[in-house]
Amino acid sequence: MTTLPLISLGPASHGDERNVADEISRACTEVGFFIVRDHGIDRKVFDDAYELSLDFFRRPAESKNGLPMRTSTARGDNDYSPYGYSALLSENAYAYTGRAGMPSDYVEKFSVGRLVLDDTEELPFPADPDGAALRAALKTYFAACESVADRVTELLTLALELPRDFFAVRTDRSNDSLRSQFYPGVRSEFHNDQGMGEHTDGTLVTLLTEDGPGLQLRDLSGEWIDVDVPERDWFIVNIGDLMARWSNDEYVSTPHRVKLVERPRQSIVFFKLANDDAVIECFPKFTRDREATYEPIRYEAFSLQKMDALFGREARP
Repeated sequence: MTTLPLISLGPASHGDERNVADEISRACTEVGFFIVRDHGIDRKVFDDAYELSLDFFRRPAESKNGLPMRTSTARGDNDYSPYGYSALLSENAYAYTGRAGMPSDYVEKFSVGRLVLDDTEELPFPADPDGAALRAALKTYFAACESVADRVTELLTLALELPRDFFAVRTDRSNDSLRSQFYPGVRSEFHNDQGMGEHTDGTLVTLLTEDGPGLQLRDLSGEWIDVDVPERDWFIVNIGDLMARWSNDEYVSTPHRVKLVERPRQSIVFFKLANDDAVIECFPKFTRDREATYEPIRYEAFSLQKMDALFGREARP
């Protein structure tokens, strides 16, 4: 297990915001990963989401396959908003980084987006009391992740010398998503131990919780390092490609992967994105001494480039 920076968002952090902001910023620069604890979210929120997700993954294959992941919804702004179930080997994380012809992933996923916050929306959950309980648990978990992501990015504005609402006004309509994931233990019939292939996230920030080992990150020297936390209510936070671009690559979007281990593993991952009309332009702090590496781009165009690669679609003009 690697030692990642441990950030407390407890009461003391509110009186020492600048130091906490600098700790987060330093972690973003040096490793791209850190751990958040003392966030004020009841442990039951995590336990319910994990236990009800596990009940879902234990359902017969025909039941789960009847709720296939849709990459669009009638009410979603972005035609890649994910909702529903993905079976083992149905997705390939390598493709997200443009690497074709690589193995697919031994992971099951159940996905929701922002529409889960609206109880009137028709979404692909099991039509029984357990399905209703799962929907309620993931709705609560989604809202909790939003609050933590908002707090982390608000703190970052202090270190980045930006208006305090800089991220808030650029992410208040973002098509954020959440994926509850189940990795089986290593099996003799599997071709490899790839739970999820090497990739970086296309996010502003990603919040991950887990119930056991398997996650690995590649450090700046190129070495793969195991990452694990002692509690399922501690968030492993990493910077995504969106934040890296916004920071002129000062913040590190670190490659990571999941290796299957002897026992099954669960994780829940939340992807914080940006509004479709937000303009991604390098922060002034990181362009004072060198030119911007990237031209400004609307988030919608940035996102579609990433997702077209993942789903194997032709690039759009």
